Amino acid sequence: MQTTDYLCEELIVEIFTRLPPKSLLRFRSLSKSLYTCISSPQFIRLHTFRSPQKIRFTHENIDNNKIAEVVYTLHGEDELPLCLCPKRGYIGITTRIPFPCSNRFRTVGSCNGTFCLKTKNGLTLWNPSIRRKVRVPECPRSSELALGGIGFGFDPISDDYKIIWISYEKDTSFVYAVKTGTWCEITSPKPEFTYVRREAFLFKGALHWEVNHFDLDFSCILTFDLSTHVFGMIPFPGLAPDWLTTTLTTIQDSLALICYRMNIDDSWILVWRDASWSVVFKLGTGKLPVDGAFQFQPQPQTTNECNLLLSTYGEGFQIYNPKTGLRSGVLGFNASSSLIDFWECVETLHLLDMGEPACETTQL
Repeated sequence: MQTTDYLCEELIVEIFTRLPPKSLLRFRSLSKSLYTCISSPQFIRLHTFRSPQKIRFTHENIDNNKIAEVVYTLHGEDELPLCLCPKRGYIGITTRIPFPCSNRFRTVGSCNGTFCLKTKNGLTLWNPSIRRKVRVPECPRSSELALGGIGFGFDPISDDYKIIWISYEKDTSFVYAVKTGTWCEITSPKPEFTYVRREAFLFKGALHWEVNHFDLDFSCILTFDLSTHVFGMIPFPGLAPDWLTTTLTTIQDSLALICYRMNIDDSWILVWRDASWSVVFKLGTGKLPVDGAFQFQPQPQTTNECNLLLSTYGEGFQIYNPKTGLRSGVLGFNASSSLIDFWECVETLHLLDMGEPACETTQL
């Protein structure tokens, strides 16, 4: 007798979309009907929507003078390893998972629990929740194109992941679609820019880069709509020349820009709303600028909805409550490890039945 003889399909979906990917991979093997249900795009979308928000910390671990190993750990908001509670956060974590490539890589972007990694050998998509990776074919003419910017995100219209490769000097850039496995040409943005300060930040279906044109003394945020393939621009806030920007993020469900003033005890977070910038947080970081921030979403029966996870120069990672001014440092998982960065993450089934197994886990 099949599982669906006991439970109606609607109830199965209601229950199973709240389970972690590891459990769902096991349940897929119980019957053909469960396999079909869990593998369907509709199920994967609903499961992604219902998956709880987590933070992925990247660690560099140097053990007994060995070559540095890069690993990650996942944490919910109430599971962060804080200095005030040294044992909190890593209790119950029994494995660490190496990245599916050499340690020399950078994270291009993250979306729906899937990460785009760039190494000297090219691009790889990786979903650590289900241990799957997809190798991306080399971008056409990449050897002759000066890489001006790269971005990774999800197009909700075509229900597909995309990577964009923008050239500094050429009129042609390229977009890669995972479903088709091909790169297509697009016209590069105008005016031409001379420097991109960061990988793209994904916000509401569009990629955003901070760009400069030194000759024109021009800076702005370059945008690219993943559905329409149209470029756009957002002006920088009109701050004094001694203010510098560090990165883009999301604050209060709006695009946000982190700025700091040189030699002044202050860092600000501004949000873009109604075609203008406004200051929402003045952080005061003791002459140590903030180069990353993440705001936890309000959760029922919690009082942490205002907390910010900050990455600072010199003082590492901190949890900061703007209302009280209280801060607490975030710890590595052992004495020989250090935190490198953090990314918002959810555990999903994206890339299921694609690519190849990524790696085996190793014990902490």
